[in-house]
Amino acid sequence: MLYLSKIKNIYYSLIVVGLYVILIITYNHIFVSETYLSQWYEGVFTRTQIQESISIVKKWEWSIIVLNIMLVLIKILCVAVCLYLGLFFFSNLNNTYKISFNVALKAEIVYIVYFIVRLLWYQFVHIPESIEELQVMPLSIMSFFDPVTVESWLIYPLNILNIFEIFYIWLLSALMAVAIQTKFRKAFELVFVSYGTGLLLLMAAQMFFILNNI
Repeated sequence: MLYLSKIKNIYYSLIVVGLYVILIITYNHIFVSETYLSQWYEGVFTRTQIQESISIVKKWEWSIIVLNIMLVLIKILCVAVCLYLGLFFFSNLNNTYKISFNVALKAEIVYIVYFIVRLLWYQFVHIPESIEELQVMPLSIMSFFDPVTVESWLIYPLNILNIFEIFYIWLLSALMAVAIQTKFRKAFELVFVSYGTGLLLLMAAQMFFILNNI
């Protein structure tokens, strides 16, 4: 954790962005293909319509990549804000937002590992037979259910309850403990209260939005 926390943010950011670009391109190449789309939408769309959809995705591929990178950055900033509020109320440290951003950025490696596992999972463990199955996060509570039978507003919270989220909170806590030089238990409590509250609010907001648009 000490080595990870000492990597300069500029270099680490470039690594994170580079890995996400590779993963997004790979994901689009595999799942936004005639093979999968024909399988999922057979009888719904014609082959010509499917090919047109693939052409549109390829045409706007870099726009999709940029949008996804922006969403990742926004997520990191939101996590940093949650951690900053925790530090602001429960510590007397200076430069608390810098500390929070550094921790949130370094912990993003967990989600990169998740996307790699997800690609491997869908390629070798469970080949998705429908577009709905791509909504299921591997190693989550949602993976025990059929996504077609689950209410749409429950999919996100069931996906959040997964092994990667547990490890993400653990890594945030470990990095925070190193950053503010405190015991892991105290750092975990800070992360659990600050990031956990933000996550619960996000879940509640998404569930409310979906319920009001069904």
